[in-house]
Amino acid sequence: MIVVLTGAPGAGKGTQADLLSALKGFRKVSTGDALRKHVRMKSPIGLQAEAVMARGELVSDDILFEILRQELGPKAEEMILLDGYPRNVSQAKTLDSLKDVHPVVAAIHLDVDPHELVNRLSGRRVCASCGATFHVTMTPSKVAGVCDKCDGALQQRTDDSEECVRTRLSVYESLTKPVLEFYKEKGLYQRVDGMGRTEEVFGKLKGSLDGLRLA
Repeated sequence: MIVVLTGAPGAGKGTQADLLSALKGFRKVSTGDALRKHVRMKSPIGLQAEAVMARGELVSDDILFEILRQELGPKAEEMILLDGYPRNVSQAKTLDSLKDVHPVVAAIHLDVDPHELVNRLSGRRVCASCGATFHVTMTPSKVAGVCDKCDGALQQRTDDSEECVRTRLSVYESLTKPVLEFYKEKGLYQRVDGMGRTEEVFGKLKGSLDGLRLA
């Protein structure tokens, strides 16, 4: 069975999914991670995705779904935490086609104020060498612009500029928020306040999951 963890860019889905996987026994499945894995592996579906990305185009829903289907596998698992999917109603409906083996039992929305999202993302800095992530105010490096782990240069991702962040949030509003309505109609939607420290949000998520019948 699947628990969908959704929320806007910067809501902290990835961080919380990692924590929940360690504590609750979920197998985390991230479509972004799976996509990159298949591209590295040069799998047949990975080669298709790589060709699309090489043209500067977005990977289609069909390709993403096939990657997800392969990651989920043909057999039911006790608990899967799905991070980063579905991102539109079409994907949500396609995911629902797997319900005989992998039913969605809850869609948990990490809800964060848009102004906070802009601050979180525009302040993020990533090491060009090892990929470690810092934040100029929340988790700054010891030396400004220098990675604590490898002394590499910290950079702002192009899509983390304030202008790009606002565009990404606008896309989320138009495409992904209808997914929340889809799950509300099915009685699967749960809202969790994503404001606060990581451990505070984690506590709220744990409380939400404790109320589910996952066995």
